Amino acid sequence: MTMKERIQAKIAPQVMKLPDRVLRKLAGDPVVVDGRTLDVRIQLAAAQSSDGPSIADLEPTAARAVAAESFALTNAKRAAGVATHDLVVGAGNQVPVRIYRPAVTDGLRPGVMFMHQGGFVIGDLDTCDSFCSRVAAELGAVVISVDYRMGPEHRFPAAAVDADTVWAWINDSTDSLGIDPTKLVVAGDSAGAQMTAAMCQRLRATGAAQPAVQVLVYPYVDATASEGSMVSCADAFPLTAATMDWFQSHSLPDGFDPGDPSMSPALTDQLGDVAPAIVVTAGFDPLRDQGMAFAVALRDAGVEVTDRCEDSLCHSFLALDGLVPEAAAATDHIIADIARHLRP
Repeated sequence: MTMKERIQAKIAPQVMKLPDRVLRKLAGDPVVVDGRTLDVRIQLAAAQSSDGPSIADLEPTAARAVAAESFALTNAKRAAGVATHDLVVGAGNQVPVRIYRPAVTDGLRPGVMFMHQGGFVIGDLDTCDSFCSRVAAELGAVVISVDYRMGPEHRFPAAAVDADTVWAWINDSTDSLGIDPTKLVVAGDSAGAQMTAAMCQRLRATGAAQPAVQVLVYPYVDATASEGSMVSCADAFPLTAATMDWFQSHSLPDGFDPGDPSMSPALTDQLGDVAPAIVVTAGFDPLRDQGMAFAVALRDAGVEVTDRCEDSLCHSFLALDGLVPEAAAATDHIIADIARHLRP
């Protein structure tokens, strides 16, 4: 990080704490797309990052470093009283995970398996650290965050194999983890939401038990999508259509059909008979319309669905809760949604 970047990193959080009316003067005219108005703090963050490199112009290793630095600045502090432990699980196929435990752990707790964003190329266990810690603290849940393999070193379906490995380990370890097996949740954002939806479909195909609820945050469920918000939000912050193309080029095997339901769960012939779904989209996101359409299709297939669009927010908002109050509020809503599904 250059000296300029270090100074900006220290100043930016302080600027974001200014009153909205002051921030609006700094940001200029509101950004409006498809009738939605972008949160002023996200507008300022986008402007501040505009002179930096695009993920799509970097090699994967460099892109991961840039993303890690950015998310370290935008994540809120870890929720108080939550303990973490990193370990590797699985027998033949071993997968690193991070376990978050709430302060109160007496009795069996809900269990939440979480898979992070990043287009199957970037991201790690720190990407949504604040979100995972809040879920643990506020739901009293044991959260297992998955550090799945990514491309180009490990192309699709390596991530799906890792998800299945961790899910099997959780189900075999509920006693030692202190988890109530009737209150298991699978959750993810963006690519992690794709992994969540696809895993529920694989469980259905094998006749295995579904989780109590699946949580899909700004989900990537149709890798062939090219219209609607893919056009109107093509240059949105922080995810652009060009970055989506870059992700596919590094994560999918040569010749792989992106419309295959294993990659595009929205395109499967059978959408029903899966876990109840919470589907949350962001107004300023190329993936917005495919997520909204997936929620409608699931409901039409008989799946219980809770869905909404956080109109003023952008992609990746789960990792922006330390910078954008509305992003933190969106996390409040998601945790409340999960809690409703876990009530007796």
